[in-house]
Amino acid sequence: MDTRHHEADALEQHYARQGYRQPHTLGQLLRQWAAQHGEATALVAGTTRLSYAQLDLKADRMAAGFARLGVARGDRVLLQLPNDAAFVVCLFALLRLGAWPIMAMPAHREKDVAALCQLAEPVAYVAPRTFLGFDYLPLAERVKRSQPALRHIVFDGDAGPWTALAAVDETPRELPAPAHTDTALLLLSGGTTGTPKLIPRSHADYAYNAIASARLCGLSRDAVYLAALPAAHNFPLACPGILGTLSVGGRVVMAKTPSSDEAFALIHAEGVSFTALVPPLVALWLEAREWDRTDLSSLDLLQVGGARLAPELAARIPPALGCRLQQVFGMAEGLLCYTHLDDPWETVVQTQGRPLCADDEVRIVGADGRPVAAGEVGELQVRGPYTIRGYYRAPEQNARSFTAEGFYCSGDLVRLTAEGNIVVEGRVKEQINRAGEKIGAAEIERPLSTHPDVESCVVVAVPDERLGERSCAVVIGRERVPTLAELQRHLGALGLPRYKQPDQVLAVPAWPLTTVGKIDTQRLVALALRPPAAEHEAAIGAPRPYAECRVEVERAPIDLCLALARAGLADDYTIYEQPDEWSIGLGRLVTLGADAGQAWLTRAGQARQTFRRARLVDAIAAATQAIDVLDWRAYGVARFELSRVFHGLNVQAQEDPLLELFVPEYEVRIRHGEALLRAIDPAALPRLQAALAQADRQAERGMPAPADAALVDSLRRHQQEAYKTRVSGAVADISARRYQKVILSRRIPLPAGVDLPETYRCGRARNTPARSYLVQLGDLRVAGFSPETVVEVSADGRVSTQPLAGTRALGANREEEARLREELLCDAKEVAEHAVSVKLAHDELASVCDDPGVSEFMTVSRRGSVQHLASRVQGRLREGRHAWDAFEALFPAVTASGIPKRAGIDAIHRYEGTPRGCYSGCVLIVDSHGAMDAALVLRSIYQRGGESWLQVGAGLVAQSTPERELEETNEKLGCVIKHLVLSPAKVAVGTEVV
Repeated sequence: MDTRHHEADALEQHYARQGYRQPHTLGQLLRQWAAQHGEATALVAGTTRLSYAQLDLKADRMAAGFARLGVARGDRVLLQLPNDAAFVVCLFALLRLGAWPIMAMPAHREKDVAALCQLAEPVAYVAPRTFLGFDYLPLAERVKRSQPALRHIVFDGDAGPWTALAAVDETPRELPAPAHTDTALLLLSGGTTGTPKLIPRSHADYAYNAIASARLCGLSRDAVYLAALPAAHNFPLACPGILGTLSVGGRVVMAKTPSSDEAFALIHAEGVSFTALVPPLVALWLEAREWDRTDLSSLDLLQVGGARLAPELAARIPPALGCRLQQVFGMAEGLLCYTHLDDPWETVVQTQGRPLCADDEVRIVGADGRPVAAGEVGELQVRGPYTIRGYYRAPEQNARSFTAEGFYCSGDLVRLTAEGNIVVEGRVKEQINRAGEKIGAAEIERPLSTHPDVESCVVVAVPDERLGERSCAVVIGRERVPTLAELQRHLGALGLPRYKQPDQVLAVPAWPLTTVGKIDTQRLVALALRPPAAEHEAAIGAPRPYAECRVEVERAPIDLCLALARAGLADDYTIYEQPDEWSIGLGRLVTLGADAGQAWLTRAGQARQTFRRARLVDAIAAATQAIDVLDWRAYGVARFELSRVFHGLNVQAQEDPLLELFVPEYEVRIRHGEALLRAIDPAALPRLQAALAQADRQAERGMPAPADAALVDSLRRHQQEAYKTRVSGAVADISARRYQKVILSRRIPLPAGVDLPETYRCGRARNTPARSYLVQLGDLRVAGFSPETVVEVSADGRVSTQPLAGTRALGANREEEARLREELLCDAKEVAEHAVSVKLAHDELASVCDDPGVSEFMTVSRRGSVQHLASRVQGRLREGRHAWDAFEALFPAVTASGIPKRAGIDAIHRYEGTPRGCYSGCVLIVDSHGAMDAALVLRSIYQRGGESWLQVGAGLVAQSTPERELEETNEKLGCVIKHLVLSPAKVAVGTEVV
């Protein structure tokens, strides 16, 4: 017999003698647990509550149903179900049958699923019909066409032509049972990329994995576990997770997503005592806890694993969540390490615990394969009673990942403390080979995170022609991101030698995450790859970086932006004001346009690049991916008629694109007295800097006199009777139930000579907008003071919208404003109008987001000369969704169209007769990180081809009257009309402006 086989057999015998190989399958264990705990609740998922006896019976029936389909012991079944009762029932049914579930994630898509099928040749594929907006039927059908072994497609939900999971049900019968030493299931390796690695876990070793973990964590029948992470993962499934909780008679609560909105509510409702998260989700929970006041007093223990937990983040957990912390370090291949519940706080925060089992053999080796000295960092190798000896069908990988003695080479860089606790220092592949010097990323990250301006950081290795690899510090800043020189000085003061100090700094607004919630370091490396400027011309299609510098400024941001707009740097520009930042983009470097059938990119001197997809927003998203500029931000407009495309209505041919964005040649962003200057041509950066310096030195200009009262009165009276007639017709249509609400507008021409930049400056000084903007694109100019955003999307996928509906004037003084505010809050018509708007926004977000919720309801916002009822609806984009999906769902704003939107948009076309263009569309910014901010275009002035005009509307419901809606339009006009600035050659005013 081969020496290695002899040693392996000897180890197996030792493990059996020690009791690690109990002669029970996982299916048999469920039977025992049901006998012990009978009517106690085992599982809660939505409205479904199953006792242990019910869960056991359902698993029996489904096992018999799969057997009827021909699924037998040893067959592979691809299991891709989300956290729901069906997942647990189906898992135990397959375990009882002896079939091997392949534990796929709901977020996996065709490439991943096809690769798993190619490797494991499953006979059946079990998936939800839909989950978080994604339809799995087309995916499954495409995969089946290329996989001859795949005989059955089973859907939880509407199965169409395939098999419904509910129909996989049969009277229980005796079935050939697997052996406890047989493979129970195939887990996916956490490192799976293009080629999947499948981890075969036996019934015996996986039962030990879960039951011993439950014992270490002190679980009892009182335990209530929240499965917040995807249940197909080793961590929530068996560490101790679902299986460990069931082994002691506890209760498992399934959360469809780990979002704080869902999880906090479940913790409170079900008395959850413990749960498990990965560090990026911990940060989100802690952020939510700053404003969320849900009672989480039942939560006793939070397990954190899957990646290094920063000590600073760990320290925030007990005070914010009111629970204990346990660090968990391990791998689906086997070894699990836990901090113990009675460990000192320093051990819990600074280490990742010690091995679960006394027979876990751990050794730490250097690059030469020899053990390192005590306390030194090296690669972790492990062998033990629940650690595998090889991946499934992967001989070449096994030769690399397992030693001749059967030790698994984890790829983790660790060190052992004197007490025997493991401290994870990174991954072997996270080492940076800088000019021959091997540097662990964690060696730089830990001292880097102590800089007062660094909120969190990751260090990645970036290919470099001179050094081989350079170190790039990717930083999320607090108020600002430190410069490279500042970080190097900080690390030098802490004693880090120069070669360990980063060679590059990259600022990101949020971490890009993989499907399992880990930081996507590959994407960070791609962002950090910035070719030297001299190579840009030679490298065809190479992304171009901006040259940048920062300067302090004293003048008001609006004055600086207006001065730059007038400086002659470019013909086209957009000024955009957000709550904490003013920015201006000047000159078209790349233009992105879209009409009803396609999106396109144009660049100076190059042919148009066209993108066509079944959905226009997918074509737009594809176009943004092709923008060959690093860290870009695009500025521009979406015209109202784009909504007709989104809602399946015909769009008349028109001169302007429906969407028009540009990536600027120059950009300035101003925050808190500091300006970031960016120029695509490094040689042009001094010109931009000089223009800003000159603007900062200019004397402050006084405000012009308010618009002539006679002019204001004349403009307000323009075509009042015609507008009231249209309102009467629309209210009649609403009463006939053709729609619930529609917004009708009046277009009011202005006299010649309107100075738009000065009107913008004057109006902004006397308005309180949610956003403001000044746009010049060709001969189109728009200036305005937006009362609300249509959609805000952060780089990490958080989505927010702020519907406003219900309006009153501010009044002449504080007392009148208070009276009108109370009147607004008590007006049944205004409250009803607002409520239906919020409901629609919630429903729209639900189509693209996880668990949308209303974070503010019916507050009163002051916007210029009026006050509005305002609410905020928020959610998080589902896996696979992008900012343009959220834009499509919410555009146009309900404040600008009506309810239902399709009928409202069509009614607007019938009643108003002419295209709205920018009015009630958006001015927006989007960027390369996936963020978007879109301001609703209302309270604005428009200029084109020598014409200037205003446009203003009101929301009509069944209770509307023509007189009140006309009055509302005049109230809103006050936000702009009083601040008109005319050129010195004043135009005579008659009784009507035509």
